[in-house]
Amino acid sequence: MQTFILDAENFSDMHEELDPQLEQLKIKQKDILNAELLVEEIFWSLIKKGNAAQVKIQVVKKFFGKVQVQMAAQGASYNPLVEIADWDEDKDDEDYFSLMILKANLQRLNWFHKNNFNVVTINVRSKGNSQAILTIVCIFSGLICGLLMREFLSPEIISFFSETIIHSSEKMFLDALNLLITPVVFFSIISGIISMSSMGVGKIGLKLMGCSTTLAIISLVLSCVMAWIFFSGGVPQINTLPATENSAEVLEFSLVQFIVDIIPGNFVSPVLNGKVLQIIFIAILFGMSLNALGEKASLIKELVGNLNNVFTKMISMVIFFVPSIAFFAMITLTLEIDAEILTVISNLFIGQLIATLLMLAFYRIFVWRIGKISVKTFVKKLLTLLPLSLATASSTVLMPYMMKLCTEKLGVSPKISSFAIPIGITANLPGTMIYFITACVMFLRMYGIELDLQNLALVAFLSIVLCLGKPTVPASVVICVVTIVSYFGVPNEIAGLLFCLDPLICRIVIFANVTANVAVATVLARTENLLDEKIYFA
Repeated sequence: MQTFILDAENFSDMHEELDPQLEQLKIKQKDILNAELLVEEIFWSLIKKGNAAQVKIQVVKKFFGKVQVQMAAQGASYNPLVEIADWDEDKDDEDYFSLMILKANLQRLNWFHKNNFNVVTINVRSKGNSQAILTIVCIFSGLICGLLMREFLSPEIISFFSETIIHSSEKMFLDALNLLITPVVFFSIISGIISMSSMGVGKIGLKLMGCSTTLAIISLVLSCVMAWIFFSGGVPQINTLPATENSAEVLEFSLVQFIVDIIPGNFVSPVLNGKVLQIIFIAILFGMSLNALGEKASLIKELVGNLNNVFTKMISMVIFFVPSIAFFAMITLTLEIDAEILTVISNLFIGQLIATLLMLAFYRIFVWRIGKISVKTFVKKLLTLLPLSLATASSTVLMPYMMKLCTEKLGVSPKISSFAIPIGITANLPGTMIYFITACVMFLRMYGIELDLQNLALVAFLSIVLCLGKPTVPASVVICVVTIVSYFGVPNEIAGLLFCLDPLICRIVIFANVTANVAVATVLARTENLLDEKIYFA
């Protein structure tokens, strides 16, 4: 593609140069807009802070339809992505929404310094949905492949294929996943606690905590009820737990011993022995201590953030192989699991859908009774986010669009939206809570663990903690569910099965979370007289 050069004087020509090249490659308008926002912000960073005289722009088409915009500026080493990552989300910034979109799309950017040039690459096509589509394709391909194998191949050939290829591939993937689960959960919880430290400031913060807590309690109770309804009866088992001392301790539950065992004797044994509650305890204690130290611990907080980014990146590299694992898991499911198991698995999807619909009904009541404002208008404008929720399946990517909906369509003051939405995507996750609990209960029952109140309470407690410290990677729910059920001795081989279900269920979950965050922001603005009714009813 043609290369062009931009400087401070001809920057206004950027759209005329860039748009035709991207349209020629059949890039969607949404991705073109995002790319232009990224180019604009990075350009001015390179000019003003990187002391560059001009920036060379080139559109590059790579393999498998990947399209990049490459920006090169001569000068000393300067990384403009740091500026975006460290932006403090100032609601008075005139480029507020553009910067929010940039920050939400940092995973599409890369920077390096070579031959005295700062080079920034922008992945134009959003790839967040591509892996989900590929996973779904692999699931159906695995189903067809499994049916054909069962019909045309002998049991000996199927057994050889399963042992040498399927089980070996799954073991390598699950070992890599198991290797990273502990540090990912540990640093994610600490980072979540650090980011939540600003939530308790002022009256609005207290109201936000109250609203989020109320929704969390309701979703918690609802998910426990749904899990009890769908999985309390005779659930067919896919396996049984080995008779170990650990499993005996879980079944012979003692409240006193449970509380005592939460606190480890040292920092090493929880990691070596996979003691989930002890790891969570250390993470919570560490995060609260950092918040108590304030600015004195700023360097440690920065280190924790960097380590969280490192392990998040590592887990993302492992999750890159999810489509192939879903393919093998579907073959195994077709070959080894009977129709009764498939019925139980379908109940997870049905239960999630019913619980989400019930939560959506509650959000309507929440807006009507607490906000005392038209629900019809709220629902009508909220539904404009439904296609994006189904397409992206990411609250982080949707954050700037939620804020734009709140301020431009619902009349919520930026003072509220800039505070409630970023915190809400971390702390206000009722859909995720329902997913955690119902999935965990299903797998516990499928491994023969009784669904009594104490086990249900333990699952609920672990779900609350991990919901707040959920890693910001695709399929992070699978990681958290594996972490929770591992406490009861369930092997991490259930990850393969859950990876097959996650691409469909997570879309329902995301819309439930988005609805909760927009509803809370709207009600907060209404109760604080910061809602513009002219915009709301427009």
